[in-house]
Amino acid sequence: MSPSLDTVFAALADPTRRAILSMLLEDDMAVTDVAEGFDISLAAISKHLAALDRAGLIARERRGRVVWCKLQPDALRAASVWMQSFGQFDGPDLDALESLLARIEEPTDVLAELLAAERGIWDALVAGDAEADRAALHSDFLGLYPDGYADRDDHVGQLAQGPTIASYAIESPRASAPGDGLGLLSYRARFTRPGRPEEAMWVTSLWRRTPDGWLNLFSQDTPAA
Repeated sequence: MSPSLDTVFAALADPTRRAILSMLLEDDMAVTDVAEGFDISLAAISKHLAALDRAGLIARERRGRVVWCKLQPDALRAASVWMQSFGQFDGPDLDALESLLARIEEPTDVLAELLAAERGIWDALVAGDAEADRAALHSDFLGLYPDGYADRDDHVGQLAQGPTIASYAIESPRASAPGDGLGLLSYRARFTRPGRPEEAMWVTSLWRRTPDGWLNLFSQDTPAA
């Protein structure tokens, strides 16, 4: 399914993401090379790349031990067609359009924000992207799984041999804000590991809002009956 116009415009609304796309016009780039062009953390860059990836504007792929980013210009086609429809009017109000894009990017509710953050972790497991996985986890992350506890290094370490998830779906999500700067997300996950049958889990994850976005503090998986 192609990304919606809302998703594409929300990604384009951020000046850092537009700058990243301009860089990728020249050539494919490694994630670390992209980060060198900005005075922000690698974790923040990884979140921007995840947003561009979800919008279909870039693709991330592993080449050896390095994750590379590649521009996907076809994703702009629908947005371009929509923009061209305004060509019939004289003097389009571009300032108003920029303001609209900024409002689109603003968080709408806790559920939408937490789902986007949670999908970022799942997407990292599908892509085998250890950098994105680490960027999404708080330094004090704790996971409680059917086989025991896991800290951030354990969670990231599972990707040493490549992707651990082939596909996934999030169902029946619920969210709340249990405290200032905290978000709690619960849902049912259906997923497949490479070469294995589908599994189902009930997942609860606790997130903390930071200047770089939401970071995962705690996650618990309970096998679904």
